[in-house]
Amino acid sequence: MANKHMEHHNHPLSLRGPVVHVKGTIKKVEDDAIHHGVGHLHFLISIDEILSIEGASADVVKGETFCAVRYGDNMGLSERIKGLKEGKPIEMQGEYIDKNHAYHSIGNPGDPVLHFTHHPVGFVIYEGKRYE
Repeated sequence: MANKHMEHHNHPLSLRGPVVHVKGTIKKVEDDAIHHGVGHLHFLISIDEILSIEGASADVVKGETFCAVRYGDNMGLSERIKGLKEGKPIEMQGEYIDKNHAYHSIGNPGDPVLHFTHHPVGFVIYEGKRYE
């Protein structure tokens, strides 16, 4: 997916996408999911602005994007993001997986995905607090 090899592509969970930094609006908040004993926040965002992209042109990033933010272990965020609300702004960085490469999963019927919004490439900024 990315137009060049990037360091995070060496990670076994990478889907080899570009790294995007976006501002968006939360469209839908779903129940948390637990995968292999690790928590994941599930929500859908509408991307309002692409702040930066590395590894692809900005035209690959499209509208609504599914986010599954891992938390509570040494791979994900150290803490759960509290108070996610529909209609609120959010800023995120992660590996972007387009609709053609995203896999269907709990909560995602096939939308593009913002992946690795934690270690090794990402972060989340919500209500003035940065989560890494």
